Amino acid sequence: MIEIGTSFIFEDEPCFCLTEDDLVIDRKRRRYRSYTVVRGGNLATFREDLGDSRKFKTDPIRVMGGVKDPDTHKLYIEETVGSLLDIALELRARPTFNKSELVGIDIA
Repeated sequence: MIEIGTSFIFEDEPCFCLTEDDLVIDRKRRRYRSYTVVRGGNLATFREDLGDSRKFKTDPIRVMGGVKDPDTHKLYIEETVGSLLDIALELRARPTFNKSELVGIDIA
């Protein structure tokens, strides 16, 4: 799949998805925030380097702002860049939890 990129975004523009994920580039593990916005009817990605991934205590984040109809391929966007960023920052501020609690496994 070819990813279309963009060099700018606006806080009030429709945003399909926001992710914060760790990527290894030049043998360095860094946290990146990616915004997927609609440009000319196509999805385009803006990527922002947040720094060394070791300074982040939270897991990667994915916040959806819209959906794509599988039959018509039409995009339905409900959120903006700014609203998804607010959600991501709130998620990152929450304390982490033990994932084994999700399935009731005692790993102690």
